[in-house]
Amino acid sequence: MREEKEAIRSHYDADPLKEWDRLQKRTPYEKYITTHMMDRYIQPGSRILDIGGGPGQYSIHYARQGHTMTLLDLSDENVRFAKKKARQYGVKITAVQGDATDLSRFPDNSFDTVFLMGPLYHLLTEESRIRAIQEAKRVLKPGGYLFSSFILTFGGVVYGMREIQETILMPEEEEFYELAAKGESFSGESFTYAYMITVEDAKKLLASIPGLKTETAFSQEGILAPYKRVLSKSPRKIRKAWCDYALRFCEKEEYLAHSEHLMIVSRKEA
Repeated sequence: MREEKEAIRSHYDADPLKEWDRLQKRTPYEKYITTHMMDRYIQPGSRILDIGGGPGQYSIHYARQGHTMTLLDLSDENVRFAKKKARQYGVKITAVQGDATDLSRFPDNSFDTVFLMGPLYHLLTEESRIRAIQEAKRVLKPGGYLFSSFILTFGGVVYGMREIQETILMPEEEEFYELAAKGESFSGESFTYAYMITVEDAKKLLASIPGLKTETAFSQEGILAPYKRVLSKSPRKIRKAWCDYALRFCEKEEYLAHSEHLMIVSRKEA
């Protein structure tokens, strides 16, 4: 697994700006829907750990709202980029390089809220995913909320249809499309090494962790995922109206799988 881990690190080291722009410019509706949903649960002045926080989009967003943010990411370049962006935005965050499966630098029960918004779709074994969730739970205070993100298997299909239509004819993509059609999860090489999961399996994974109670699950792009290219050409007022409308669907069970990303909100029991 060391080879895969280094490949993932190298992927994100290569271009932190690309991931920053993904949420800022190319798919801003993902961040819009996600933060609107998270704001239901995050209390003012929280101490928040952003595990796999990448170039810092969410850490900086919540630092600007007055929260105390600590970002941890596997990529050294993401960490450097996040620090630079925080300075540009005039906010303070703590950003460190680290592994989601080992949070030993942080004491038990030390954060009001924990984001786990990236590692679970790059950890390729069930054991490592469980370890990451357990570590996130350990550093979370009782009564605090854990926000866990996944890439959905059908989300990969949506991406292929929207962005790279020829993948449906590529022999090397046959396994992925077959698993997606069967409603199964996928672990292997994609944009880098990735794990894509079904809604059912994601819910089962969080439910398997003692001491965590699922509050809700929602689609982070919602019904907008297939229409990214169309929406990007629309005026801002129209885009916002569609984002607000999509919020009305994002928790509905029948639409969860139509998104590229799924978030499950869990509460640590006292």
